[in-house]
Amino acid sequence: MADPVPTGPAAVTTVATGSAHGAEAPDGGAAAGGWDRSGRIATAVIGAAWVVMGLLALARPVFISHDSLSNNVHVWWIAEQLWSGNGVPLRIAPLANGEALTFPYASVPWLTSATVWPLLGDRAVTLWLVLGMAATVAATFWTFPTLRRGWWAAATLANPSLVISPLLGQLPFLWAAACCLLAMGSWHRRRTGAAVLFAVLAQVIHPAVVMPIVAVVVLVWLPFERPDRRASLVGWWILSAVVSLPAAWAVFQSPVVAQTSLVTQVAALFQTVAMRLLVVLVPMVLVGLQLQRRRPLPAWSPAALTGVFLLLQVPMYVPFGMDFAWGSLTRDPPAAIDRFAASDGVRDGDTYRVLSAFDGKYGLYAVARAGGVLDAEFFPEGLHRGGFSSEGQYAAFLRRRLVDHVVAFDDYTDRYTRSNEPDLLRRMAEEGCVGGVRITRVPGGDGWSLYDVERGC
Repeated sequence: MADPVPTGPAAVTTVATGSAHGAEAPDGGAAAGGWDRSGRIATAVIGAAWVVMGLLALARPVFISHDSLSNNVHVWWIAEQLWSGNGVPLRIAPLANGEALTFPYASVPWLTSATVWPLLGDRAVTLWLVLGMAATVAATFWTFPTLRRGWWAAATLANPSLVISPLLGQLPFLWAAACCLLAMGSWHRRRTGAAVLFAVLAQVIHPAVVMPIVAVVVLVWLPFERPDRRASLVGWWILSAVVSLPAAWAVFQSPVVAQTSLVTQVAALFQTVAMRLLVVLVPMVLVGLQLQRRRPLPAWSPAALTGVFLLLQVPMYVPFGMDFAWGSLTRDPPAAIDRFAASDGVRDGDTYRVLSAFDGKYGLYAVARAGGVLDAEFFPEGLHRGGFSSEGQYAAFLRRRLVDHVVAFDDYTDRYTRSNEPDLLRRMAEEGCVGGVRITRVPGGDGWSLYDVERGC
């Protein structure tokens, strides 16, 4: 709930209030005037780039990135129920055969976005994503006032983890990160009630990721906290975690937990938390560099850090799927998927397994909106894009997930090279009943193949 400043009480006051005593030191005084001016220009350029990115995202009818459409499908469903007078049900009927929770997390941003869905449609979700990004940046500079100047501000805005989050469509995390940062700033300003409230909101919005982040922040800051406030900090943090436990419980009720192994879940959690922690940790480290007194930093240090952060975008490009994420700013929905969703291939209430690629799960979203029910949620761990060892194993998989139809788009195996599912479907369609399942290929389809699944043959 606070930033790591390795100095005494005066430095804590400086960070919380932005007083001149500490704000001048990091930039090196008058001698660094040139760096200040160039830093302001760099900050303006990077800030303008952020504004352009937000406008480009809002210009898309649907913002299609890795994680974006999991937000859209929930907000669309919530809005449909809310505005039809049905209230907000516990479970979302189109996902995981109706077993998925309406709010596995993200209750605050999804519910509030649903209130403006009738006016904006899918752009309501994109707007909430942009607002979450803006709130995270504003909360960062409010919590760490000494980062508002020159190249320090530019370095803050160039934080690679901060760049990744909106481009990947991580709406719930950005809202939770903003609340986490506001909790930190409120704690420094001795606004305990506000700090606890924002900490609870952060952990309720995204418990699986942000509860560990809040814990790390508290533990990192604890040695630098005033001795007379340490017990209070730990106590209020524990209270905020306890209040957030019902939201954490909801995460574990998601069908994806039963559909994936514990090893997969833990590995995915550690990778996600480690990357997103940097949204909060990087500004903490920058403030620590500003206020350390062992060896004064050269005036060009924040400029160098800005350059390093920008260069780090390159090695992160492929491993984090940023090639696809940057494309989200100009991407339109795939035409083949829209054609299928508009065809008579989607029957209301039937369960579909959708094999689509290079679409950010748009195929899943389109089938759900067309009236189909999906065999899984939008979590990648539960979609199963790998191979099957035999026809019998695949048949058991289809039975377990109550699949009525499988639609396979033509480019699926170009993306998921380890999957043998389209081959299995073609073979099993010629073999009759296999493992208690009969596969029948449906004629027609421009860009896709559709198979009916008869279970219990």
